[in-house]
Amino acid sequence: MNFTKISLIIVALFMSFTAMNAYADNAREIVQKALDRDDGTTEVSLIKLSTCRYTKKGKKIVCAETRRVKALESVRKDYGPAEKDKKSVTIVKAPAGERGIGFLQYDYEEQGRETDQWMYYSALNKVKRIVSGNENEPKTGSFFGSEIGYEDLETKHIDDYVYKIVAEETYRKQPCWVVESIPTPEHARKSNYSKSLDWIDKEHYRFQKSILFSRSGKKVKRLSMRNYERIDNVWIARQMLANNLRDKRITTMSIETVTINAPVEDAFLTLRTLTDGAFREGMLLKIRAELK
Repeated sequence: MNFTKISLIIVALFMSFTAMNAYADNAREIVQKALDRDDGTTEVSLIKLSTCRYTKKGKKIVCAETRRVKALESVRKDYGPAEKDKKSVTIVKAPAGERGIGFLQYDYEEQGRETDQWMYYSALNKVKRIVSGNENEPKTGSFFGSEIGYEDLETKHIDDYVYKIVAEETYRKQPCWVVESIPTPEHARKSNYSKSLDWIDKEHYRFQKSILFSRSGKKVKRLSMRNYERIDNVWIARQMLANNLRDKRITTMSIETVTINAPVEDAFLTLRTLTDGAFREGMLLKIRAELK
């Protein structure tokens, strides 16, 4: 092989490597923009959570059993100079037998700081902090018995993953990038997933769909965000579907009513709200008045 051919190969490899790096940088930028979308300083919502085991009839998914339905009241508030820290409380309103069960979550912008989560069981009058078994294990369990895992609720840290655009396609009439996210070795120890594929629309940088892969590399869950609506200049997905592909169970989380940027007192977003029923109801009376 002569010198000219060798030089051309080196140049081609260099250009290919540079293009791949640029593509990866672009993928990271896309995800960053999706994470940075304005979600308002506060969000107050009424949510219906519906779960069932399903079967398929043709291309349609149908419940194979009676749906388990819960009504939830949820309140979120953002903190910090860039409003990247988040606190949220979700309380079961119905059915009556589960009324008062609550979930509290604190998300932090600080890289490496894990999300704090607590569950309150009203019948036992007991708060349980949700943690992994050890430093090499992810969290287990789900949000009020749904197919939404505790990890699915946590705010994503951009540096916990390596990104790549793997396709560009139209999903539900929205031109999208399909971005592959693979956790770093350090984060992989704490994650239930070996990678995800995210469909992010090109116009508004909204997550449209995600496919999550188990640690063994199999497709395990599909999340679909639907019925986006612009409320007070904030895009809200009024419905999310969580399809457990392994167990053939599906959860639909529908936002029935929502208000953005309503006043929320800091005292509400604490463990006291979970354990003190009188305090919680008194605060909720004021918050409910802000719902649209």
